Amino acid sequence: MISKKSVIRTVVLTAVCLGLFIMFAFIYKQSRVELFDVWAMKNISDIHQPVLIDVFTFFTNSASKPYQYAIFIFFAVIWLVGEKKWIEPFVLGVCLFGIRFENQWFKNWFERDRPMYDRVIEITGYSFPSGHAMISIAFFGLLSYLLVQNYAFLRAYRKYIYFLTALFIGLVGFSRVYLGVHFPTDVLGGYAAGGTWLLLCVLLYKWLVGLSNRRVH
Repeated sequence: MISKKSVIRTVVLTAVCLGLFIMFAFIYKQSRVELFDVWAMKNISDIHQPVLIDVFTFFTNSASKPYQYAIFIFFAVIWLVGEKKWIEPFVLGVCLFGIRFENQWFKNWFERDRPMYDRVIEITGYSFPSGHAMISIAFFGLLSYLLVQNYAFLRAYRKYIYFLTALFIGLVGFSRVYLGVHFPTDVLGGYAAGGTWLLLCVLLYKWLVGLSNRRVH
């Protein structure tokens, strides 16, 4: 049973994330913010080390499109075929494909050029908001939420699961700055936009579960 209080809390958090994204969308071009972005990129480029480059390249690659699709297909098969559930794979699919479309739309709308400070890897496309940050927080955040909601044995460890998920998402975001392909505000804006979509998908999941429960009773 999904409580009205949890729905209200999710709606409030959604509004907060949306407000943060709008804020970053307005301020990233301001001179003081641009100075901070440039300062951060130059200082981070000073601590480039081969080992750290390998580590953060790993985190960047682990959150790339092929792995996201592979993970989605894996759990979709388990839920659809193994457990005869449709809500979970449906919502996870809406989350993944929706957030990828949104990110591309935002990039084409804002058309921010990528930074040019000691870039470690080559990549094309626009910079704001960071796709890795935006998609990771939405997709992996929702996946961890669905796993905890669906499997009782995981609920006792939900704090650890959410912490490790948040740590992974944070490292993915930082890897984009460390590798020189995004400004910090790209990543922060991506987190805010992705967090908004994550919470909207959580609301969709809660609504579908509530609807399904009412039909059963």
